[in-house]
Amino acid sequence: MKYRNPNKPGGFTLIELMVVVAIIAILARVAIPNYRQYVQRGDRAAAMAALLQNGNWMQQQFTINNTYPVAGATLPVPTSPANGTAKYNISISVGTGPAYKLSAAPTGTADKCGTFTLDNTGAKSVTIGGTAGSATVIADCWAGR
Repeated sequence: MKYRNPNKPGGFTLIELMVVVAIIAILARVAIPNYRQYVQRGDRAAAMAALLQNGNWMQQQFTINNTYPVAGATLPVPTSPANGTAKYNISISVGTGPAYKLSAAPTGTADKCGTFTLDNTGAKSVTIGGTAGSATVIADCWAGR
């Protein structure tokens, strides 16, 4: 059986504490950006769900009235998320009798996917900085990555 030396002080050395602090700093440097990307993916998924919900509403309106609501009409889900701080504003960007285009534009921070759009044919697209996204970008963004 070993006994502790009563003359030797217990505890951690300054070097041991500095190593722990360095390890925590390295982990935080990796974890925080990954967490932000994770949150943005969730916000994009909520915006896409709101677009699809509004698209269903537009189809119901067409069934009832034989025409789509015009641009500027009030949508059932005008922001995403529906409650709390809006991350995306949803609007009818083009609305005529036989066609519509719904847009979900990000508010505040820039998003790599930009503005999501959905039209009456079900075609999905993205616009980044005023430029239409390529097929790869569209597939990547709408897949929720």
